[in-house]
Amino acid sequence: MGNIVAIACSTRPDGSSASLTDAFLDGAMGLSTNIVTLHRPAKFKSIQDCNYCLNCKATGKCILNDDVKEILDDVIKADCVVFSTPLFFGGPNALYKLIEDRMYAFLDSSGKSILRPGKKAVLIITCSEPDQEMDALANLLSKNLETFGFEIMDVIKYCDNYGKNPASENSELVKRVKELGKTMRNTPTK
Repeated sequence: MGNIVAIACSTRPDGSSASLTDAFLDGAMGLSTNIVTLHRPAKFKSIQDCNYCLNCKATGKCILNDDVKEILDDVIKADCVVFSTPLFFGGPNALYKLIEDRMYAFLDSSGKSILRPGKKAVLIITCSEPDQEMDALANLLSKNLETFGFEIMDVIKYCDNYGKNPASENSELVKRVKELGKTMRNTPTK
């Protein structure tokens, strides 16, 4: 695979979703032809919500000029995108939701994706306590990504029991996620 983009939406750079995103990227690196980009929206200086102006339906691009624009541009060029978020109150965190809302620009006026066919996605969701809402959230976010034109390659769900079992210390899970990254780097682009 040529171009892999990760969007790590956790505000905790040492949290479980960030650790799993990093493990995926560790596995994805290795070929000199790969381009690997990591975005951590929590570090952005300028972020704007989608204001539903609908200019993207006329222009094919979001007209807001902030740090999220770089993410949207990178997603368009990517072969595989890794999305990660902790579960907050039954949904993704605010940063993930903001990025997802801004991806509305990837749908034309009839609701069809403008993204190149064959674009892959991996979804990573973590939570602090065992929760049935994690499955519902995984289904919802997967469906939304498919609407934007992504082919879902895998969904990684992990509960760290309020930090008592950090993902970074779960060697079996970290190995699985690294292997998934290796699989993505070897997946031919269309």
